Amino acid sequence: MIKNLGERYSPLYFLAALGFGGMAVFFFMAFMHLTPHPGSLMPNFETIQDSFAQGDGFMKTVIVVAYIGMVAMLIVHFRLLVWNFREFTIFRGTDAYTKLRESNAEVTLMAIPLTLGMSVNGALVAAMALVPNLTSILQTLMPFALLAYGAVGVLALYFMSRYLKRIIGAGFDFKQNGGLNQLLSSFAFAMVSVGLAAPAAMADATWVKLAALLSSLFFASISVLLLLVFLPLGAMSMMRYGLSLQNSATLWLPIPMLTLWGITLLRNRHAIQGLHDLGPAGPQDHQTTSIWVMLWLAGIIMTQLTFLGLGHIVMKKNGFYKDYVFGKNVASPAAFTLVCPGVGISVVSMFFLRTGLIGNGLLTEGSFLFYAYLVGVAAIAAVTLWGALTIFRNQLSKNGALASLPEIEQADDVEQSEDADLLTVS
Repeated sequence: MIKNLGERYSPLYFLAALGFGGMAVFFFMAFMHLTPHPGSLMPNFETIQDSFAQGDGFMKTVIVVAYIGMVAMLIVHFRLLVWNFREFTIFRGTDAYTKLRESNAEVTLMAIPLTLGMSVNGALVAAMALVPNLTSILQTLMPFALLAYGAVGVLALYFMSRYLKRIIGAGFDFKQNGGLNQLLSSFAFAMVSVGLAAPAAMADATWVKLAALLSSLFFASISVLLLLVFLPLGAMSMMRYGLSLQNSATLWLPIPMLTLWGITLLRNRHAIQGLHDLGPAGPQDHQTTSIWVMLWLAGIIMTQLTFLGLGHIVMKKNGFYKDYVFGKNVASPAAFTLVCPGVGISVVSMFFLRTGLIGNGLLTEGSFLFYAYLVGVAAIAAVTLWGALTIFRNQLSKNGALASLPEIEQADDVEQSEDADLLTVS
């Protein structure tokens, strides 16, 4: 991997780590939705071990592949995270960082809390799957999970408040926007919200559950509010000045955001049920799912497919795939945006399978349609992983586009505008 990028670096390279962290979470979804874990919201080392011992060839294969995939993706994620912090430290001492702070591109700093939120998620699922007897101390760890996600949320608030104060006072440059770039801020707060929903759903202590639930709702409200502001802002910018080629992939940003909101709702729904059990009536029987939950998940997937189709049509027509994904002549972090949507659709599809279809008796586990569905989801994940590795090789490897540039030049052979390059969002 190349090092010492200096002014060539962009905070958006954090999204390279984000994508591989998301793939690790997808592999954990195999444990979550394909292995039995009765009485536990999430699978753990013991339930996975029991599933392997008692399962058939299919189950054993799923568990082995999921373990290998999860561990490998987490190793890549944390390696890229360390690389990004090293490069970002160098970048902060350059004139390019000062210029970024004075432009619309300041929003790219939101990629940092976004990725850190994924890091905490990855650490949590890895601990559940790899650490024996973790359930015996799980409740002790819940306050620390609350603090970890809360710290990421505070960092996101710091970056966003500084950015908003500047653009509200100095104005927003619609001409240089060229896409749905600003939705990166909403994406970051959605990641914090879904993270806080985990201790809300899993904690037994009332204060932890309540604090996590309220914090999750707080950051979710910020995420939705930013979407309501920046989605029409981006649309107006594109309609008036056109979509920038390098920002084409930002049309897919709503896809992973919808997945995060969907999981947030499911986790907080479970947390609210837990709070009901603490009331005067005592523990109650709660529905694990319903047709309305199934429709909610189906609606998310259908909306994601809409954005997916729109973005694909645009990127195929304007040459984004050719230049930014498969080519080695254009150095830009823009292509890393394409990893997150594939992860988002794969993850929410697993929830739709178990919670939506099987949970409501609409699909029988072990049937032909069950396996056909899994093949489809696996195909999406495989294409996403192949795409992530291709983009990494063409962009960040020692033989990639970025390595071939002069040390002090910010490259973009397609877009010559320095300002436009700063606004590239992946």
